[in-house]
Amino acid sequence: MSKILISYRREDSADVTGRIYDRLIQVFPQSVFRDVDSIPLGVDFRTYLDEQVAKCDVFLAVIGRDWMKAKGRKGKYRLEDPGDFVRIEIESALKRQIPVIPVLVQGAKIPLAERLPASIQDVSYRNGIVVRPDPDFHKDMDRLIAHLKQPVQGLSEPQTAPTTQSKPVLTERQPMSSAAPMDMVKVPKGPFLYGDEKARVVIEHDYWIDKYPMTNEKYRAFIEAGGYENQRYWSDEGWVWKTEQNIESPQFWSDKRWNQADHPVVGVSYYEAEAYANWSGKRLPTEKEWEKAARGENGREYPWGGKFNNNKCNSGESGIDPTTPVTHYPNGVSPYGCFDMAGNVWGWCSSWYGESVARRVIRGGSWDGGPGDLRASHRGRYDTDARGNFLGFRLVQDIP
Repeated sequence: MSKILISYRREDSADVTGRIYDRLIQVFPQSVFRDVDSIPLGVDFRTYLDEQVAKCDVFLAVIGRDWMKAKGRKGKYRLEDPGDFVRIEIESALKRQIPVIPVLVQGAKIPLAERLPASIQDVSYRNGIVVRPDPDFHKDMDRLIAHLKQPVQGLSEPQTAPTTQSKPVLTERQPMSSAAPMDMVKVPKGPFLYGDEKARVVIEHDYWIDKYPMTNEKYRAFIEAGGYENQRYWSDEGWVWKTEQNIESPQFWSDKRWNQADHPVVGVSYYEAEAYANWSGKRLPTEKEWEKAARGENGREYPWGGKFNNNKCNSGESGIDPTTPVTHYPNGVSPYGCFDMAGNVWGWCSSWYGESVARRVIRGGSWDGGPGDLRASHRGRYDTDARGNFLGFRLVQDIP
């Protein structure tokens, strides 16, 4: 089974990748996999790539000067194509929480997140290593090899029979997650006061959560990447619903009243929010995760404190109608720095409402709601196919 997978573009860095491979294979025999783009005839390349990535413990993304500039036959940048081999490999590694190490060659730098598809933007926040040409090549490779030896125990040892033990926990994961992903804030694990009763509840894990509701601008990337045509991002129920209803975009996508770039996307069903989350390598929050991010540890009534204030949120009391830019209320942020946790748009959560599996929880209230709806503890509910002009979402990302 391959332990180290090397991802690269032939037209960008084939020569130096070959040298990197030759050095690694000397130290880790039978444990380095290259040439993922040499796919057997007749197989589904998406499945094949995903299977190969699943076998690795460490993912090396070799990035040269032309890594982002490569174009396909139609003249578009390859990274914009959801079927691009390199993009599929990186998406799979990030989704599986496999350590992704950018290997920078030919003087390349780690690409800016805003220049990457949303599904692979986390690459911009991963600690990378520079591999220079001679006379420094072997010195840099020695550093990389030493780095790989330390976390992946036994990688250089001969392969033995499989055991029932799980994969080792790789120590790179913590440093790689030390910097917040773009437009996300950290919510620490621990207790908080939950619900109207302010019961003490403990969340056992740290997590990132979107600083803002999902905007039309960010959601556009999912549409343009073919998110509505790719079944891999959708649940079975969601795909059937989308297909039967001929859904190609959010309900109000072409309505100028609702589709401004910096306003929250609305008219998205739970299925659509879930598909976007899968595409981006994130997930929808549970309602407990949402509530802690909204009110902090001490049971605030609203994100900003104990009393309703229509100058700190977009609600029915504000009289704005409809949505506002997601950065419009900096004086109404939650204790962790989240905007619009009260008002503007309701946010889908992954939690079911009650024992029935017919409706999902929504949180936060919206532009037409009253003070009661905007309380941090208030629970709303809607059918998973609802697409109102008051329904949006934000995402969370696990911290390994």
